[in-house]
Amino acid sequence: MLNASSNRTLGGLGFAVLLAFVGLGLWIADIQILQHERLAKLAADNLRRKAPRPARRGAILDSRGTVLATSIPTKTVCADPSLIFTQRVLVARTIAPLLDLPESQVLRQLEPRLRKGPSGLWLTNCYVVLKHKVPLERWQQITQAMAGLDLGIQGKRLRSSLKLAIHALRTKAIFSVDDHLRQYPSRSLAASVLGFVASGELGTDNGSVFEDHGVTGIELTFDNVLSGVHGWRTTTDELAPRHGLNVVLTLDARVQHAVEEELARTLEKYRAASACCIVVRPRTGEILALANLPGFDPNRPGASPNGQRNHAIADLFEPGSTFKIVTITTALNDRLLRLEDTVHCENGRWLYANRYLHDHHPYGVLSFEKVITKSSNIGTAKAALRLGPARLYETITNFGFGRITGIPLPAESAGVVRPTNLWNRLSVTRIPIGHEVSATPLQMVMAMAAIATGGTLMQPKLVDRLVDEHGTPVRVFPNVALRQVATETACAQMTRALKTVASEEGTARTAQLDYYSVAGKTGTTEKFSNGTYKSSKYYASFIGFLPADHPELCIIVGVDEPDPRVGHMGGAVAAPVFAAVAERTANYLRLPPDLAPEPETTPTLKPKSGPNLAGRSPQAVRTRATAARR
Repeated sequence: MLNASSNRTLGGLGFAVLLAFVGLGLWIADIQILQHERLAKLAADNLRRKAPRPARRGAILDSRGTVLATSIPTKTVCADPSLIFTQRVLVARTIAPLLDLPESQVLRQLEPRLRKGPSGLWLTNCYVVLKHKVPLERWQQITQAMAGLDLGIQGKRLRSSLKLAIHALRTKAIFSVDDHLRQYPSRSLAASVLGFVASGELGTDNGSVFEDHGVTGIELTFDNVLSGVHGWRTTTDELAPRHGLNVVLTLDARVQHAVEEELARTLEKYRAASACCIVVRPRTGEILALANLPGFDPNRPGASPNGQRNHAIADLFEPGSTFKIVTITTALNDRLLRLEDTVHCENGRWLYANRYLHDHHPYGVLSFEKVITKSSNIGTAKAALRLGPARLYETITNFGFGRITGIPLPAESAGVVRPTNLWNRLSVTRIPIGHEVSATPLQMVMAMAAIATGGTLMQPKLVDRLVDEHGTPVRVFPNVALRQVATETACAQMTRALKTVASEEGTARTAQLDYYSVAGKTGTTEKFSNGTYKSSKYYASFIGFLPADHPELCIIVGVDEPDPRVGHMGGAVAAPVFAAVAERTANYLRLPPDLAPEPETTPTLKPKSGPNLAGRSPQAVRTRATAARR
């Protein structure tokens, strides 16, 4: 018989069992009813994990379809440490050489780590990035190496659960997600225009994406257009990425190559700090080439950080004598003078406002056409006095100085044009000759292009259109005429004067071409720094267009700080570069010549070796005199 004590014990046990069943029932009810939605979502998320599908960044092309920047498919290699269990050392030893990573680094990355999730559950790290931008062929080697892991189990009988674990280790522990590598096939060609990208991780609702973003150049300006929209994939569904649009430039890669080649020769010859050149179609504003040296390779931008500056749009310099085109053109436009009118140039030394203004050579009476031919500071200053400060300031700003041009590149400088209330007594004679004002090479070439086209100032055009991956245009950028800065008559007169500059009696004899007439202007400026002009540092430039009366090309060449022991004048340093670039580009574009060749009096020389842009025609062979100008 059971005594009272045993009854109490049995009763306690029964009550405990009852409480356990009640508690179990309440827990089941809590899971099934109160936490059903949360747990169901957690289960669904575990079964339907989203993986991002990165969009491919759009390409950058030149006007003829040459690829200047593109993105090639690669892989981001990842690991799931929870599937590697005790084989970390083996896996690290296997894949580290294929990833070009230290084995110790990979071993640390494969270490399992626990963390508490938002739901309070303990989770292990199942997504660890080992390396980005892994080539596809290298990823294939990694998958083959993982599939062949030697675990020392050959011939052994394994439980089914262990077989599944080994299969997961070999096929799922190391995995990849789509990635892309930005490449610039032509390396440093047009690098200051293209820019470069930097990579970074972006968190999205569908997971993290490692993507490229523009840092400079077109890569930065059109970053949103080039980037596209990322997609995603789950075990049951997917959304395809929308790849970035391609940006088609107005640049011509072959013209760009010719320009950079000629600049490199000049940089070496004159040991200059930098040099730039812009080639423009004056009637449309289309930029065929925009080059800066020293340059850099956007595939490895960190290797040449000092070559990343876009001197053609960011550097400010006192334009010097090239700025005289603004003053004289406006005086002609306002009928304040004619080219035939004369002015006394004071034999090279003129006192105005208690300060002397000098010419490079002592000139007496010159016509205003000769003022341009000989680049007389005094003759130009006297022309400016006829305009007066207010009109002079108006025309300078009307030509686009003191404001950005709107070219779609970052870091463009507006230049410096002070309002007349900040001018001193000398300013009205110094600004017309390119002092007390600063401009960029781009502003100067667009101002000259306006004169070349009869007075219409065009906005520089660098991007022609945006196209999708099939080449279908999505947006086309028009040519933009900003305003009329002078009459056709005034510009025609100015062109007549500028043609004499590239003549035997002008300051740019070395800019002459055998088969094309050239109109242009030289500039030689002492660099202004810390409140004073540096007599040993110069900026040499030349701007010109051809054929002079029917212009197809307008070109500026700027050489910063050429070695004065070798040469520093614009006519000696920059004009020969203009001639070489103009000849090669005109030949490549097959522009009809407007000059008949003179009978040869000396034997011809073999053209210099180098890339042939379009197959040189016999008419493009230079005479000894022309060849010597290089």
